[in-house]
Amino acid sequence: MKKRKKKKNKGGVIFFLLLLTGFLIFSGSVLYGRLFPLEYEEVIEKYAAEYEVDPYLVYGLIHTESRFQTYAISPAGAMGLMQITPETGEFIAKRLHMEDYEESMLYVPEVNIRMGIYYLSYLKESFPVKETRLAAYNAGPNRVKGWLNDSTVGSGEILHSIPFEETKNYVERVTFRETIYRILYFYRNF
Repeated sequence: MKKRKKKKNKGGVIFFLLLLTGFLIFSGSVLYGRLFPLEYEEVIEKYAAEYEVDPYLVYGLIHTESRFQTYAISPAGAMGLMQITPETGEFIAKRLHMEDYEESMLYVPEVNIRMGIYYLSYLKESFPVKETRLAAYNAGPNRVKGWLNDSTVGSGEILHSIPFEETKNYVERVTFRETIYRILYFYRNF
């Protein structure tokens, strides 16, 4: 009796591997989509376009600041999704001519997002480099201007190092999360 040679089903193995890869990519994107949600997408897209701010930067900033928690409040008293302090809220409200503005409005998602995105746009005038702008968003523009004028850490527009560890980590976290959002959701532009 002759032994039959088993034919290897290469096509079936390749199909199975492709199916498995597709499943892992899909389940990974679902998981990452839950970890990095596109909450308040219409509001973010609207104001990002109006104030010419990269929406992925906004998503990364909100994720870092509040993880999309509407009523988040920081130890420094910053409030809402984009963690705006009451003082900065007053400043932005005046610039946006919000005559009915009250501090409690910082907990209203559309108001907070509009104000935060506007403030990023405003900071861009003084800080054209993204990392420096983020440092100003976190530590305050006057402090960052001082750092830029200190030749040991800055040179006009660019911070070579950030003297505050909290602000340095903040800038790194926001830019990292911005990149994650860009990778996860780049296909939306096609």
